[in-house]
Amino acid sequence: MKALILNNKVVDVKENEFEVAPTMFWVDCDDTVKTGFTYDGSTFTSNEPTAEEIAEAQAKRKVFADLRVSAKEKLIAGEPLTKEEADTIAL
Repeated sequence: MKALILNNKVVDVKENEFEVAPTMFWVDCDDTVKTGFTYDGSTFTSNEPTAEEIAEAQAKRKVFADLRVSAKEKLIAGEPLTKEEADTIAL
């Protein structure tokens, strides 16, 4: 496989090279390299989130969703909201 590099970013991955602008160049790569990866001259680095980053983002979304539900229930019941609950309300 070949990775097409522009400004240290993989902009395409192909089986075979073809002629490109002088600002771009081809580098041999394995089949795990994808468009969007960075290339530092010797190593490709993924731009995809890790499983840990995905889990952390999901946990944050759940906390936010739970706060919104709590805020709605309190508003309906006429109870005061916490600051965190109030921060979930879009005005």
